[in-house]
Amino acid sequence: MAAFEYEALDAAGKRTKGLLSADSEAAARKELRRRRLAPLSVARASDRSESGVLKALFRPKGLSEDDLAGVTRQLATLIDAGMPIEEAVGLIGGQADKAPVERVLMGVREKVTEGERLSEAMAAYPDSFPGVYRAMVAAGEGAGGLGRVLDRLAEYLEKAGALKRRVGAALIYPSVLGAVALLVVCVLLVAIVPKIAEQFDTMNMTLPLLTRVMITLSNGLQASWPVLLLLLLGAGLAYAVAIRRDPVKRAVQSTQLGMPGLGGFARKVEAARFARTMAILINAGAVLPEALRASRRASDNLPFQDMMSSVIDKVETGKGLADALRQARWFPPLMVYMVAAGERSGRLAEMFERAAEHMEADVDGAITVGLSLLEPGIIIAMAVVVVGIVLSILLPILQLNTAAL
Repeated sequence: MAAFEYEALDAAGKRTKGLLSADSEAAARKELRRRRLAPLSVARASDRSESGVLKALFRPKGLSEDDLAGVTRQLATLIDAGMPIEEAVGLIGGQADKAPVERVLMGVREKVTEGERLSEAMAAYPDSFPGVYRAMVAAGEGAGGLGRVLDRLAEYLEKAGALKRRVGAALIYPSVLGAVALLVVCVLLVAIVPKIAEQFDTMNMTLPLLTRVMITLSNGLQASWPVLLLLLLGAGLAYAVAIRRDPVKRAVQSTQLGMPGLGGFARKVEAARFARTMAILINAGAVLPEALRASRRASDNLPFQDMMSSVIDKVETGKGLADALRQARWFPPLMVYMVAAGERSGRLAEMFERAAEHMEADVDGAITVGLSLLEPGIIIAMAVVVVGIVLSILLPILQLNTAAL
């Protein structure tokens, strides 16, 4: 049975939307009439594409990261319990609280019913199921351990979601602090500095350089703040569009990798993701070259993808994985050593899992340190700005007092 989205009128003439399962569009309309609904439109759920004209700027409705983690956990539980994939997907979709989640899952169920594998059915919704996710599901299907792979995927997604929520919660206070400090500075420049500058204009004196700079900034902010606001919005929009072009994205990411501190952190993040993905795929029975390709697709970092392409080429020509990773000069020595030990002992998946845990702990520690330094950094930066404004006001007064003496 296929999944159909519908829009209909109830007995009171009120529009209602929903999703139902039927063998055909005619059967779906018949079912709506049986429910005393007048169908206005009926369409297959799988016919709705997740992409659109505004995809570059706005995320299309589908499974969010939290939704995906929840769906994966439920699928792992039901499939491990022996429920057929079609029934498991349909059961989760039918009980979904969110309409986009129901739409996506019922569309996947329809394709599975038609004979497609789960990973192939998910490919129709790439914005809900990332490429590496589908690769892991495909590996689990091929090795006959789909439930185990989904369980590991759910654990990985839940950990990543918990880390993002922790970082988001930790950023709330510094963000509010920075916004308030910026507001205070703008009020000082727009409301306070001009009034004091009027007093100085009546005096025949040469103002200090700092005072002249602050008055110029104040006048410029008062006269052109709408233009500045539009320029900032335009620059943000232009960046959001340009960063989706590979040459621009590669240039930005390469610059970030070359920055002290930030570059090392970005390398740790990519190394941790690579190790975790490899552990899941190899445990699922994926062969090494395919696991490496899937791990390459798991990253959004183009320099990392370029490096992984070189690693894959070396492995496919017979070089050991540890040697290829060492020559890449991206991964930490301890991780390379653990991969080499895994190759020698035949426990490569276990070593990748241990390396992932170690690297994720490093990333978590780096985030904790960075967040703990962010708040005092904002306070110091804003204090310097406020002190500069205060000094620009006090220096002419001190200059007048000195001249009077």
